[in-house]
Amino acid sequence: MTEAATAAEPDFFAVFGVERAYAIERDALEERYLELSAAAHPDRFAGASAGERRRAVERASVINEAYRTLRDPVRRAEYLVKLGGIDLDRTDPERGAPDPGKAFLIEMIELREALEEAQGAGVAAVDGLREQIEARADEALDAGIDAITAGDVRGAARHLVVHRYLHRFLDEVDGEHDAG
Repeated sequence: MTEAATAAEPDFFAVFGVERAYAIERDALEERYLELSAAAHPDRFAGASAGERRRAVERASVINEAYRTLRDPVRRAEYLVKLGGIDLDRTDPERGAPDPGKAFLIEMIELREALEEAQGAGVAAVDGLREQIEARADEALDAGIDAITAGDVRGAARHLVVHRYLHRFLDEVDGEHDAG
């Protein structure tokens, strides 16, 4: 994230007063969320000026978004990568999602072919393929987390892009499975 972007967007870790790291104590996070939510709840500002009420709503919104991001392992990992200067939702070659690489794109083609074969073989075959893809997605997320922990933001971004591809593919598998 650039200096200009950090000035405009709050650091979710700072909102909760926790260290900027992947490892986070979920119970402490939830406890802090309840404290912050109670203190910033817009109902507490019912008699305040319009400006104070608006700021309370904005603060509650930031707290809620920060909590959703930090409590979810994937969102937290992607957020740390973003704080490290790489936005996985952008295509900019310097600051956006890195290319997953030719070998991975070939793997995706092979997975699509395997899905077609599995669909012809029945539900059990599709379920088996789904389990393999879930395991591969978990491996990619774990590798991304390891890279974050090691301070390798670019490496983490590559693994998280692979994780995203695999989860989109799982959504397709589920959609085809449900339709079939």
